[in-house]
Amino acid sequence: MAEGGKTDVETQKTEMEALLKTPLRKAETWYLVDSSWFKKWKKYVGFDSWDMNVKGSQIVFPGPVDNSGLFRDWHMLDIKEHLIDELDYYLVPKEGWKKLVSWYGLKDGQEPIARKVSQQQKSS
Repeated sequence: MAEGGKTDVETQKTEMEALLKTPLRKAETWYLVDSSWFKKWKKYVGFDSWDMNVKGSQIVFPGPVDNSGLFRDWHMLDIKEHLIDELDYYLVPKEGWKKLVSWYGLKDGQEPIARKVSQQQKSS
């Protein structure tokens, strides 16, 4: 997908795979991405090996990052309560958020949903 100077889908997949493996660290800022949009992006870049049949196809192009599904009141940017990780949203590290927005933009009128990590994630 080199059109318009954009990063090709294989590079996007590789770069985000590495960033999504980053462990949460106290005081770092991570970003919420609506799971509906993120799943479209994953399909578009062929993120999952079982979902490669439409990789790079404009049919599944996700468009600008759209977090509207996470808001109770979109105009006030009031976030819904009781959201569930990977069901309602995905957490993306700051560098990953910057990449997604540089590749796709952010839906007009929306602001990033940034959250600080409040405690260190335990290693397994």
